[in-house]
Amino acid sequence: MIHISKNKCVGCGMCVDECVNRCINVIDSVACISQDDCVQCRSCIYICPQSAIIDISESLLVGIGTDDGKTIKADNHVGMSKYFQVWAYEDGQAVYREMRENVKYKEDESKTHGDPGKAQATASALKNIDVLIGEKFGPNISRLKNKFVCAVVRGKCTIEQGVEMLKENINEIAEEKNSGKKRGIVLT
Repeated sequence: MIHISKNKCVGCGMCVDECVNRCINVIDSVACISQDDCVQCRSCIYICPQSAIIDISESLLVGIGTDDGKTIKADNHVGMSKYFQVWAYEDGQAVYREMRENVKYKEDESKTHGDPGKAQATASALKNIDVLIGEKFGPNISRLKNKFVCAVVRGKCTIEQGVEMLKENINEIAEEKNSGKKRGIVLT
């Protein structure tokens, strides 16, 4: 599925002119694609001077840290979440799959930069997850980002808002997943 990044698109319109099916339009200075009309010819990808257009054909499993099943955990780092909601991203859609309980683990209070045992316990609750979303990541982010794309949301938000941010930033998430050096990203 062809996806245009709102964060990278500058609204130049080169993709509009290149599209053989005329399924791309610039709206509010950002290119938008009609997925129903797109034939996946990829000409827009090759012409885009901003590398704002990519083909996302892979499925991603996304874990979102929560204590109440409604909001993204905000009062502590994501590894301290009681639960992780699991969502599947495919073909431009995010679909809820399941709720996983976080493994209880007593951290070593003497560790100043994150307890590797806690990171391992959290990672086991997130088996097969590609992307981990939370408001805060603790010191174990250095370990977690080797297993997941760590995506930060700013400010208290609902899980539905976090899922919308996921869809809005899917280009950056896919690029980060496939990059050699994962750094984590901030969803806007």
